[in-house]
Amino acid sequence: MRVVLDVNVWVSGLLWRGVPGQIFDLAAANKITIYTSEPILADVEEILGRKKFQSKINALNTTIKELLSTVKQLSHSCIITSIEASQLRDPDDTVILATALSADAKAIVTGDLDLLVLIEFNEVPILTPQSFLSRYF
Repeated sequence: MRVVLDVNVWVSGLLWRGVPGQIFDLAAANKITIYTSEPILADVEEILGRKKFQSKINALNTTIKELLSTVKQLSHSCIITSIEASQLRDPDDTVILATALSADAKAIVTGDLDLLVLIEFNEVPILTPQSFLSRYF
């Protein structure tokens, strides 16, 4: 099953594991295939670089470079094209939808209410991490 994870799911899973970490485990076990794109990777790197996350990264005895390596190991990258998504409240979320379309994803996993309010995009369900696990696993 092809899925796209929003940046907030990546950051949460990398730093706290929790439910997003269970999604990573599914990818590691080849039960799902996570797709990402260069803009998502750049956003993950930018967010992990924020000062508020430095103590957590240090406590995990890791680096941003190692965390990004984990993202790349758990995912496949795809090239995206621009799309129109006028229904989005936050235009920055367009990259998530574009990645899902390019990857032919069967689900988008996010904690972002601006995406969740859509419920689906082009027949691709938009789910919280817990809803994703409950529905499919």
